[in-house]
Amino acid sequence: MKSKGNYIIISTILFQGILILLFTSSILRAYSLEILKKNIPFINIVIIATTILIIISFKRLRLYEARQIELKLIKTNMEAVEKLITILRTERHDYIAHIQCIQALAYLEEYEELAEYVQGISTNYRVTNQMIRVGHPALTALLNSKREVAQEKGINFTINCRYKLDTISISAWELCSLVSNLIENAIEAACMTAGEKWIQFTIDYYENSYVLEIENTGQIDFELINILYEPGTSTKDSVARGYGLHICKKILEKYQGTIEFKNTHSNTVIFTVRLPRGEYNYDSKAI
Repeated sequence: MKSKGNYIIISTILFQGILILLFTSSILRAYSLEILKKNIPFINIVIIATTILIIISFKRLRLYEARQIELKLIKTNMEAVEKLITILRTERHDYIAHIQCIQALAYLEEYEELAEYVQGISTNYRVTNQMIRVGHPALTALLNSKREVAQEKGINFTINCRYKLDTISISAWELCSLVSNLIENAIEAACMTAGEKWIQFTIDYYENSYVLEIENTGQIDFELINILYEPGTSTKDSVARGYGLHICKKILEKYQGTIEFKNTHSNTVIFTVRLPRGEYNYDSKAI
């Protein structure tokens, strides 16, 4: 569809240019201006029609690109949920195997081996109880999945949930898209930092607004500060390269929220998102 839309735009612009050239050439060669005057209304109609066609094509292309970005972000969130489900299923399978082994060792009265086995499990096995729950199933899955990704990259990722998000009104996919983009940026920035790498994600509630704060090692380049939320600005390669923070900004505008960031003196950057609590009056075409 995108290539077809580009073809229509290019064709109409070329057609307009050729039409204007022909009209100009006709004026230069015309023996009578009366004939040209009769054709001017027709030429104006054609130019107006092609201009309208270009405008419509541009709007459709913009809508199509926005929908494609949304689909990519939703796909990313779904992959995070699927990864967490796979982890939970694997752990459930391992739990059953461990219980059976413990039962067998106890039945055989091999208590020394049993104690050693249990010690090995507690030392090397990540229990499901370590999962952080934030009162929002989709975001819970996303955060724990992203934490797994960060830890695999050697990044210490902590989640502080001081207020549950069970009453937040923003749609699940938009909330996850918002948080996912911020965490992806944080992971990328932390990976590029020398020394200790860490991310801290905090959920709080203050002055009738949900507050989401993410701090990580690394800072925003000075030349990007004034254009960070503009489409096409990127600090990394991602599924929607150059549109992540722009999408965050548009989502927050839709729900009357805000986003701000600051570089700290301790070589970290803090992004703070505020979302008003309650029902929202928004334009469904805002994004």
